Amino acid sequence: MDKGMFYGIGVGVGSMDAVTKKAADTLHILDILYVPAAKKDEFSSCAHEIIRSFINSDTVVKSRHFPMNYNTENLKSSWQTIADEIEQDVKEGKNVGFVTIGDPMVYSTYIYLLKILKHKINITTIPGITSFLDIASKNNFPLVEGDDPLIVLPATMDTEKLKSYIKNESSIVLMKVYRNFDVIIDLILSEKLEHCSLAVSNSSKEDERVYKSIRDLKKEDVSYFTTILINKKWEI
Repeated sequence: MDKGMFYGIGVGVGSMDAVTKKAADTLHILDILYVPAAKKDEFSSCAHEIIRSFINSDTVVKSRHFPMNYNTENLKSSWQTIADEIEQDVKEGKNVGFVTIGDPMVYSTYIYLLKILKHKINITTIPGITSFLDIASKNNFPLVEGDDPLIVLPATMDTEKLKSYIKNESSIVLMKVYRNFDVIIDLILSEKLEHCSLAVSNSSKEDERVYKSIRDLKKEDVSYFTTILINKKWEI
């Protein structure tokens, strides 16, 4: 393989203080940095804002639009175009980075690029602190203990499957809860789990909100970046 390197960099949950030293050191050596944008006319992103102060002044920043929809062909085409550009940069001997909030291996856009590029160029992945780990620690809320499994679920999955997990498992992380927020709250309340559930919006950001009482919580109260933790063995 060529001498260039592609770095997938997890930048944590919302604050520059949560960026690891390894991530910060890697950001400083990049020739090119790709930042994801949810809209075509955006130059910046949440991940980009977190790590601005770590970027070398000589680093070229490339903002690229990653569609947030379910048109499979459109998504594949967009990912392939960006992956081709990254591949070319790396094969020219550049140190190229891509930043993502949280950890690159947990529900990350970076995974789509990794699938395309894993056998084509040199790749190093830098871990980041996920929202659920940040929330658990900051609120002294244990995630899992003993022999129990930790179940991490996207709340966008089938409602019946969600209901089964919530009913039968002790330790659960619910991510991507915004879209189906009312359904999720109803499921938690129907199982009488409000006393052992914690909801947090915008973890570690300036506008972070912690909700220890979710019975009257409504979708309009929370942000897109909201995670819910459930531990049936731990009362709030």
